[in-house]
Amino acid sequence: MLLRRIPTILSLVGTFFYDLLASSIAVAKIVLSPSSPQSPAIVVYPLDVRTDWGAALMAYFISLTPGSTCIYVSEDRRRLYIHLLNAPSEEVAVARFKRLYERRVLELEQ
Repeated sequence: MLLRRIPTILSLVGTFFYDLLASSIAVAKIVLSPSSPQSPAIVVYPLDVRTDWGAALMAYFISLTPGSTCIYVSEDRRRLYIHLLNAPSEEVAVARFKRLYERRVLELEQ
């Protein structure tokens, strides 16, 4: 059971470290050029994960990524409320987290 999940776990961890580096660079650019236009936002993220631990894992990965933090998980575990340092579009932000993290977390839930 665990053996078949190892590639997904490695992919998730690798994706996180890649995102950690890319997000750190993006936040550094914001800090070093404060006159550049920013679009901070609170985004409602609809969760497709089915388990409590899946929702928690999503909240942890989002909060550990520089420039974003999960500020609330809905009671029914179907939505995350995320503060983003720069989010020109809510749809783009949601699609990014779904592509990077949620699809892999869904694979782990199977």
